[in-house]
Amino acid sequence: MAAAILQQRLAEQGVDARVTSAGTRAWSQGATDDAITVMREHGLEISAHENRQLTRELVEEADLVLGMTRDHVSIANARSRHARRRTFLVGELARLGSDVGPRRDAEPVSTWVDRAADARPHRLPLGRAMDEIADPAGQSIDVYRRTAAELDDRLTEIAGLLAGEPTLA
Repeated sequence: MAAAILQQRLAEQGVDARVTSAGTRAWSQGATDDAITVMREHGLEISAHENRQLTRELVEEADLVLGMTRDHVSIANARSRHARRRTFLVGELARLGSDVGPRRDAEPVSTWVDRAADARPHRLPLGRAMDEIADPAGQSIDVYRRTAAELDDRLTEIAGLLAGEPTLA
């Protein structure tokens, strides 16, 4: 759900980006029926989604790695020792991005991501509990809807920041 929402919000902002999705657990099936239904309610089609495992290569080639939970972020960091400064909780990046301001004209994404990483408190675990977005897997469709709404809010903020637009705090 997150990748589909982020790809759409970035496209709406005119940001040309390749957004990919990878999971931290073994899951051979595609998107769940509830995820497909909820994304269709958001005007997004994910029925062809194919799951894949998060690998070291995927983490290392990404300019930015987003996770919904601290477990997701920890697993991404375990895949590559170089990932810490590029790996954020969705809520954490929305919060820190708002603090450091939008990406500047012609500023590389990696430089903006570095600015957000520099805004983190030093020597503390990545993210805060309030930055997490619960994974809806195995929950009711209402939980999927709440998760999608929260993802949409935070990812819309992130897309705006990446596009160079200030957020409304």
